[in-house]
Amino acid sequence: MELPVVYLEDDTLSIGIGQSTLIFREADDNSNPFYHYAFNIPPGKFDEAIQWIQGRVPLLWLEDYKSNVADFVNWNAKSVYFLDPAGNILELIARFDLNDISTEVFSSKQLRNISEIGLVFPEESFDKDVNSLLNKYELGYFIKQPALKHFRAIGNDEGLFIAVIENRNWYATKMAAGIFPIEVAFIYDNKLFNLQLFVFFAMLFTNFFLL
Repeated sequence: MELPVVYLEDDTLSIGIGQSTLIFREADDNSNPFYHYAFNIPPGKFDEAIQWIQGRVPLLWLEDYKSNVADFVNWNAKSVYFLDPAGNILELIARFDLNDISTEVFSSKQLRNISEIGLVFPEESFDKDVNSLLNKYELGYFIKQPALKHFRAIGNDEGLFIAVIENRNWYATKMAAGIFPIEVAFIYDNKLFNLQLFVFFAMLFTNFFLL
């Protein structure tokens, strides 16, 4: 994807993505962790972005749309999905309510930030875990997405936590969501927070904005 490597040594890889940094750390077991995350792109460049990414990786087919493109009407957004070499589920999402106008030819430089990260919790403690997340960081549900029994969107168009139950298929795939270590550093209300789940984290997201 022509993204800059910020740091590379032994078991750690850091990649710059606009305002964000994505850090992978090699798992020290055979759990084969995988994650879902999304990148915001300028909405006016969505068609260009499709052509750009199709030249690099196959897009996932969305049976409910009979297309490679998801049109999230309630979110006023459109997305395409694909897998990276490690099996993570990636998404390019154009959010048309963001004032992000670009006249440049689309490239990796127009991946603005990591705008979504999936968080997976056990079904039996899902409500408790999500409420704990909301209360600890004083966050709120995404105004465009009512809370569902097994799916919650937390944050806003700049940055969202996508909370789901374990073994629920990630959208656009038949891959059951697993619980894997993760750490997210994010800014909210001009304060820096650090979220760690399931310790011994394998993946770190920094500068993930919830403004």
